[in-house]
Amino acid sequence: MSTKKTMTLNLTSQEMAVLEELATKKDLSKIAVIRLAIRLLQTLDARVQPGKKLLVEDEATKEKSELVIL
Repeated sequence: MSTKKTMTLNLTSQEMAVLEELATKKDLSKIAVIRLAIRLLQTLDARVQPGKKLLVEDEATKEKSELVIL
């Protein structure tokens, strides 16, 4: 089992509101949302190599938007 470490996270009121909204919407704890966000960014970062694009397509309109990961 991996060792867990503790950290303090300071969020703006707006960031906390978004975190709480996502937690409610997804029926998750706030820490579960943060862990999910970390795994999501890790996956996206591993897949989006230089020269590749990540696109999101609206199924209804077929409109495509590029998602930029910094």
